[in-house]
Amino acid sequence: MKKICWITPECFLDTDYYIIPFLCKYFNIEWYVLYKDSIPNKKELEKLDSISNLKIIFYRQEFRMRSIKTLFSDYTLFKTINRKGYDIVYAGMAGFPYFHLLSAIMLKRSKVVIAAHNVNTPKGAVNYLGAKIYATFVLNTFKNFHTFSLSQHDLLLSLHPSKNVLMAPFMLKDYGIPTVQKHGLTTFLAFGNIREYKRIDVLINASQDAYERTNKKFRVIIAGSCSEWEKYQKLIKYPDLFDLRIHRVENKDIPNLFGESHYFVTPYQDIAQSGSVIVAINYDCPIISSDLEAFREYIHNNQTGFLFKPADVEDLTGIITNILLTENADYERLRNNIIKVKEKKFSPNTITMLYKNFFDSL
Repeated sequence: MKKICWITPECFLDTDYYIIPFLCKYFNIEWYVLYKDSIPNKKELEKLDSISNLKIIFYRQEFRMRSIKTLFSDYTLFKTINRKGYDIVYAGMAGFPYFHLLSAIMLKRSKVVIAAHNVNTPKGAVNYLGAKIYATFVLNTFKNFHTFSLSQHDLLLSLHPSKNVLMAPFMLKDYGIPTVQKHGLTTFLAFGNIREYKRIDVLINASQDAYERTNKKFRVIIAGSCSEWEKYQKLIKYPDLFDLRIHRVENKDIPNLFGESHYFVTPYQDIAQSGSVIVAINYDCPIISSDLEAFREYIHNNQTGFLFKPADVEDLTGIITNILLTENADYERLRNNIIKVKEKKFSPNTITMLYKNFFDSL
C-alpha cells in the first residue's frame, strides 16, 4: 500500500471526511486535521478511529494566518512530513500566505497533490486579491491537482495544459435523516456562510416581488452566519415571508433544513464550485440556481431545477412566481429527477475508483 499524508484545513473537513474511509481500503493514510481553537467535529472524527489503515493526527494552528508564528508552525509540520517519507502528500489549496510557499520549498513537488476547490477565485470572496495571487502561485508551481467539477478541470487544463489533473466530484454529504416533515407552505432554502458574492439580497428582493405579484403565502429560510446582516435586514419589507436563522449552521441541523424545504436557492453572482449543491442533491432537493458553469453540471433547467440569469432579481422572481401560481405542481417530477442524478453520478465506489486510479498512477 502507498502511504499518503492527507492534510485537511478546518474549512475543508466536510469534503474529506466522506472520501477518506473508502480510500483506506487501498491506501495507508495519516490524516492531519488542522484546527485553530478547538478540534472540529470531534465526535464525528472519533467514529473513524476503528478504520484500518487510518491514523488521525490533530495539528493546531493557533495563530492568525498572517502571523510570522504561523510560518514557523507550518515549517514544523512539513519537517515532520519529510521525516516520515510519505509516497503522496494531498493538501487543499489553503493556508494563505505561507502554507504552500513552504510546501513548494520543503516537499518533493512530484509527490504533492493539490485539491483545487477554486481554480478561479470567486469575485466577492474574502481577501479576493490575495486569494487570487496565492491560487495563481500554487497553480503555476505544482504539477498534480484534483478538481471537483468538470468546469474547473477544463479551466485548469486550459490555463496549464501540462498539468496532471484528476476530476472526481464531491462525495455526497450526508448529515443524517430529517426528523421533520415539509411545511404546508412552499418553502425555499438558502443556507451556508453568507458572503457578498452569494447575493442573498437577490433572493430577498425576488421573494418579495413574487409575493406582491401573486399575493400567495410561502416561506423563505435563510440560514447561515453573516458578519454584516444589517444591510440585508434593511431590505426586508415582509418579515412574515422569512424564517431567519442568522448564525452558524451546525451539522446536526442540516437534515431538518432540507426536510422542511422544497427548493434550494443559490442566486450567486460568481462561483467556482459549490459543496452546498451536493448537500441538496443528497437530500433530493430541486435547485434554483444562477446559470453559472459550476451549477450546470448538476442542474438541468426544468429537469432537476431551474436556472436563471446570475444574480438577476427579475429572472428569479419569475421562477418563484411560476412555482406559486402552479401550486408547486412540478416539485415531485423535479425531485425524482434529482434522485436519478444522485444514483448515477455519485456512487461512492465510482468516486473512490477515480481517486485510486489517479494515486496509483503517480
